[in-house]
Amino acid sequence: MGRLAQAQEPPGQVRTARLSGLAFGDAYYVGAHHDSTVQQQRSGFWMRRAYLTVDYDLGRAFSSRFRFEVNSPGDFKTSANLVPYVKDLWLRWRGSTQELYVGISPAPTWELVETTWGYRSVEKTPLDLQKLGDSRDFGLALKGRLDGRGVIRYHAMLGNGAGTKSETNAGKKGMLAVAIHPTDHAVLEAYADYEGRPDSTDRATLQGFAALQGPSGRLGLLGAVQWRQAAWGWSSLRIASAFGVVKLSHDVHLLGRYDRMFDANPEADKIAYFAMAPSAQSNLLLGGVDITLQERVHVIPNLEAVFYSDAGTGRPGSDVFWRLTFDVTF
Repeated sequence: MGRLAQAQEPPGQVRTARLSGLAFGDAYYVGAHHDSTVQQQRSGFWMRRAYLTVDYDLGRAFSSRFRFEVNSPGDFKTSANLVPYVKDLWLRWRGSTQELYVGISPAPTWELVETTWGYRSVEKTPLDLQKLGDSRDFGLALKGRLDGRGVIRYHAMLGNGAGTKSETNAGKKGMLAVAIHPTDHAVLEAYADYEGRPDSTDRATLQGFAALQGPSGRLGLLGAVQWRQAAWGWSSLRIASAFGVVKLSHDVHLLGRYDRMFDANPEADKIAYFAMAPSAQSNLLLGGVDITLQERVHVIPNLEAVFYSDAGTGRPGSDVFWRLTFDVTF
């Protein structure tokens, strides 16, 4: 992480801008896929994500962040350059136990889940992967502790509901996550949101998450349901997930995960770098080995496979991806 001194500040009031970033991507091989057009891709390389972040301290109570992201289209069809866009752009006020964010900041939907999972470079968290929310939103966020010891913590947000994009309707999205930390090694979190969308297409989400962490690894369990409004009424998308990470040595970790979609996801074919079948319930299995080459450089050989239930008109073929993932932070 680098530091950029601001020489124009008066003596004794020098501010510092902290520069950081990350990049991850894969060499991949498509072992099987229900969509023959993806199967024809077979193998390749892609940069799935890169960040460049500037954090700036404005004084004792205020700070800010400006983060750019670039990524590949990931749809197996589009050939395009990596184009940067603004991922984070917020001003934060920090008190002794509370924080207030204004701007584009992380949403509470899966912030804790992603931090605990710890392998965003390998795969998104379940709700993120299935396109059941956004990692960011533009609005106001408040987070902090509800007791002196920090056993009960919360993260509330009122945003546009458009992620990092501009507002296009009068509806807003309210989000609230409340986490209980009974010990240093355990956490329980409940999350809920409601999004007002145009043309009677509102959405509401409930999620429960529990995790145990220790020196030898961590275990997480998640269950969620999202209700979607349409002209004919409300439908639901239900998902459950379990993951585990085991430390074999200082430089080697095993990771595994299982996701079960109990309902066919109509947006599954839009999932980047995967393009799942939108017509059937799915079971995702993931396994990998995290090898630390040095503190900020990882290579992670991994396998992801999706098996589908019978959709009534037939069972879609399985999806199998072999990947060699790299993960670099600075």
